[in-house]
Formats: sequence, structure tokens, C-alpha cells
Amino acid sequence: MVCRNDAKELSILWTKVFPVRTGVYDVVAYVENANFNIGAPSVPYVVKLFDGSGALIAEEAGQTYARPEERFVIFQGNVLTGDKIAVSGGIEIPNTFPWYNESKVEQPMAIEDKVLVGADRKPKLTAVLKNKSPTPYRNIDVTAIIYDSKGDPIGVSSTRVEKLEASGSENLFFTWPSPFNYVSEVSRCDVPVDVMLSVDRSGSMVDVGKLSAARIAASQFVDRLSAKDQVGYVSFATDASTPIDQPLTSELERVKRAIEKTVILQNGGIQYTNIADGIQSSVNELATLRHIPDSRPVVVMLTDGIPTRPQDPSNKANSKYPEEYAKKVAEAAKAQGITLYAIGLGADVDTAFLTGLATSPEYYYTSASGAELGDVYQRIATSLCKSAPSVIEVLPRIKVSQ
Repeated sequence: MVCRNDAKELSILWTKVFPVRTGVYDVVAYVENANFNIGAPSVPYVVKLFDGSGALIAEEAGQTYARPEERFVIFQGNVLTGDKIAVSGGIEIPNTFPWYNESKVEQPMAIEDKVLVGADRKPKLTAVLKNKSPTPYRNIDVTAIIYDSKGDPIGVSSTRVEKLEASGSENLFFTWPSPFNYVSEVSRCDVPVDVMLSVDRSGSMVDVGKLSAARIAASQFVDRLSAKDQVGYVSFATDASTPIDQPLTSELERVKRAIEKTVILQNGGIQYTNIADGIQSSVNELATLRHIPDSRPVVVMLTDGIPTRPQDPSNKANSKYPEEYAKKVAEAAKAQGITLYAIGLGADVDTAFLTGLATSPEYYYTSASGAELGDVYQRIATSLCKSAPSVIEVLPRIKVSQ
């Protein structure tokens, strides 16, 4: 046993609470043992969660170990709080455990081929764990930490490999149920998007060159996408174009040509506004095999009015039906993980209605005139350009005695 005065205390570099779902939390601490040739085979710790008033709502005890000159993760998963919401918390390590002389052992495990996909939807990390030694190992705990561009941890997951043969390898899989919440940077676009542009070509769009301005602004938006992105285009009036004007493609010039061809139909009577069909046609295209699964699905819908189609099949006099149906279609799209932007052009739009269609209020944009549309599409393009989590750390741990 080592005298406590001769050993440095364990340092908790950071501790964080990650919500899993209502009443369930993962609590994580990143810990460093800076001692050379001094370790602790048994390290107790306590997990505590607090509500907004500072009251303790959950407490759990656990035990781990600390090897010489090691950084390691304490991962306490599925901490339950019932119907209470945890606002703060973390992991505490009481300084009461004994230290022992222990030789530092070279890490026999290596991590290779780390690949993170779906950071903005359902994140999944794959990696390969390799045993560099001629000795088989059991019960290998492996923790993955995802950091954003600011160095803040935004996701932690843990798994256990029951056995890894000498010089063997094992594929690792870490998943998260929800998108990472991370700081966006606009200098890089590491998260590709599949974006459907949906543009109103109803009769009212002829006023003061609205449709012409929309075509120009939409084409400029396409030019701002990266080579990894795909874009499609559908225009709508009484109905959406069938087939759609341009399916998803990475050939941006094809999309721009389709946008340029958009006109207000002069035959077939009055051209009404069917926002629901414009959104639904976009959603349908994002459901085809042309959509890249690891790209973020996005719909950008522009209109200058309120929905007037489709008609209620059971009561054509029901003027609220087009609006209610559009809301239903938008909610279904958002439930599928599609990001929905809405643009209201001119003074005749219903701001509250369009704000409700969008993913959240900040995804609704208003343009008083066609001259402002370019700036609106520019801001949307900038918001799409979101840098991916920049650091992935995967830490395998093995107890000294195997």
C-alpha cells in the first residue's frame, strides 16, 4: 500500500449528464490518474442528479479502478429519475480508497477505422478493436466519446467485448437514439444534405415578378450547395408537378435548368395553392432510393399565400381543410426526421400558419418582396452548412488481472 500523501488525487477532467429519454439519464465522468506506477484496484464513486431547485432526485453508487498514468471514463447508464427532470449533476469520487504500487502496462488494444455517420439524425459510430498482444483478453470495456468543434463532449456510449483472441479484432458499434446537439460552424460542410426545393407557382406568383425572383433565388441557393449534397425540385399550384420537375441529383445544373423552366400555367383554369402537395411530393422523393441514407433530409418550401387546395372530399365548403391538411402533412414529414423550412413571400401570407409548418419557429423565414429572397435563401444555405463533430475518442479498458 502507498501512503496517501505520496499519491496524487484522481482528477475529474469533466463530468456531464446526457438525457436518454424522459426520466432516464446517462452520467459520465472523464478521469485522469496522473500517478506513475501507482494504481487503485478499487475506486468507489457516487452519481448524483439534481432538479431545478437543487434538490437531489437520484443517487447511485458504483465502483471502478485506476491504472497508472491512465485517462478513463466512468459511464453510469440509465440513471432513473421517475417523473422528475434532471437539470444538473455529475459523478463524485471520495478520496478514501487505498493506493498500491503497480507497474504501468502498455495498452494491448488499438482502435482503427473510426467512422461516424448520421450525426444529425440517428448517429452511429463504427470502429475496429484490435488486440496487439499474443494474449487473449476478456471483458473489455470500450467507451466512445464524441466532441464538437469546441472540444465539448456531445455524445458518449459504452459497450463490452466479452472476449478478444490473441492478435484478433472485433467490430464495434455505438449508436445514439437522437441527433447530436453540437455547435455549428459555417466554415466547413461536413454533414451532407439531400434538399428538396418546393416552390409555389400559383396564379398569384405572377404579381410584381414574384415567380421570376423565386427562380433566381432558388438557382443561387443551388449554387451554394457542396459537391457532397443532392438537390431536387418540385413546383406546385393546384397540384404539385407530376412527375416532379427534377428528382434528387448531385448534378446542380440540371436542377437549375428545371427551376428556370417553371412557369404559371395558363390553361386549366385558376391555379390554386396546394402547399400540402408541394410538401408531400418532396417527402416522397426523399423516400426514394435516390436519397442517401446518411445525408440530412431537408425540404425548403416557398409560398406567397395561404393554402386553398386540396378540397375536403366530404365537404367542399370547408375552407379550413387545405390548411389543416397541410399541417398534417408537415407534421408527418417532421416525424420522419425531415427538416422543414418555410418561406413566406409578400404580405398575404399567414405567418402563424407557416411558422407552425416549419421544424421550429427559427426555420420560418419571411420576405417582404422578391428582392429580399436571395438573402433568405442565402441564410438557409448557411444554416444547412453545419460542421460535423470533429473529434472521436474511443477508449478500451482492461483490468490488470485477466
